[in-house]
Amino acid sequence: MLCGGLKNLIVKAQDTQLQQSEDSQQSSRTTSIWRGAIIPFLGTRLSLVLVGLLTDFYILPLLKRTPILPSPTANTHFPDALWLMWQRFDSGFYISLARSGYWPASTLHTYSNWAFFPLFPLLIFLFAHLFGGSEVAFSLAGLLVSNVAALIAVIYLYKLVRHEFGANIASLSVIYLALFPTAIYLSAIYAESLFLACCVVCIYYARIHRWWLAGLCGGLASLARAQGVLLLIPVVWEYWQVISDRYAPITSTGQDNLQERMRTWVTSRLRGPLLAARELRNWLSLFTLGLIPLGLLAFLIYGKIMTGHLLATFDNLNWGWGRFFENPLQLLFMSLTHPERANPMDWNFWILNMSIVLLFLGFTVWAFWRLPTIYALFTLVMVLLPLSSSRINSISRYYLIVFPAFILLALWSNNVEQANRRYFIIIFFAMLQAVLMVFFVLGLPAIA
Repeated sequence: MLCGGLKNLIVKAQDTQLQQSEDSQQSSRTTSIWRGAIIPFLGTRLSLVLVGLLTDFYILPLLKRTPILPSPTANTHFPDALWLMWQRFDSGFYISLARSGYWPASTLHTYSNWAFFPLFPLLIFLFAHLFGGSEVAFSLAGLLVSNVAALIAVIYLYKLVRHEFGANIASLSVIYLALFPTAIYLSAIYAESLFLACCVVCIYYARIHRWWLAGLCGGLASLARAQGVLLLIPVVWEYWQVISDRYAPITSTGQDNLQERMRTWVTSRLRGPLLAARELRNWLSLFTLGLIPLGLLAFLIYGKIMTGHLLATFDNLNWGWGRFFENPLQLLFMSLTHPERANPMDWNFWILNMSIVLLFLGFTVWAFWRLPTIYALFTLVMVLLPLSSSRINSISRYYLIVFPAFILLALWSNNVEQANRRYFIIIFFAMLQAVLMVFFVLGLPAIA
């Protein structure tokens, strides 16, 4: 009995030590997320608020009044200025959607709100009614949804990159994302932060093989923006690799020639799925990835019911907004050979958009060389789709969600010897972001 009692005490002590160790590790991970992701991101948001207030109170009142610019009277009233500075351009469409829903089918040939996907305004609707349903409530709800989604995005980006490359790279990736010139839209009443959050979380769960969560988040992404459906490509690729490695792992043949390695790889990738198909659980996992296109499909069906057009959102983009599918190489060539003069009242900030396009095309090639293939495929589809929409307007904002670019920059500038690279990126991004924030608050369409 004495021996049994001692044994129980030892077991209990070991369990206690194990629990304390797990609690300590959990506390360390939480602290790491706060220091590496949340605090740096919130710091950039505070800086943008200060820039916005200075713009509202010291620059906006000096501008000559035009109908397109915001009212100095409304935007210099405190505390309204704190949320009105984030409500520009497409924000009105999102708030209108949240308040009144989609417009009639007769508006499909105009600048209709059918061009906007429903997840973001639906969340605004829910929170606005919790806040009372007033005009201010809708503005505050839009800000809440955007910024909570942005925090989720940076937290999961940090967790994802830490899982792949370590805490230092993860923290630097978050900083680069937060300081990216068009990252102002992560806090504005825009769907950018929500779509980014859905994408990052989807890729994160795909990388740790939680397929049903990856499928669910991918489905939400395709309900937030059309290109969310393209998450199916990198996620299915990842699933294929995991299944193949599990059931038909690649074995070394002792030969290093490329032809033999390719033959071994192809054999594994063909044989693995065939062996996996014998088990029901693998079919269930594959079925969960089918959730990714369901968000888009649900919206298309809704559009069919409301307007009689299954492709109502794409018809509106074509008829009302002048966006249609075009060869990306053709658009790139036309944009390069037909530069537009600088004009803050134009809807295309040509020099910024073209610079971002060329930069992210470079990131696409770099990603295939430096990152796991799932990130490279994500970069490829998210870079090419906006280039296939017949216009480069707003493309610097669309590329904000291509988060592997920030991982690449972090890997390129992480070492002590690379400090100059790091300082250059941070200073350049922060300066340009401050300028674009001024443009945004002034309501100059070039930054839209």
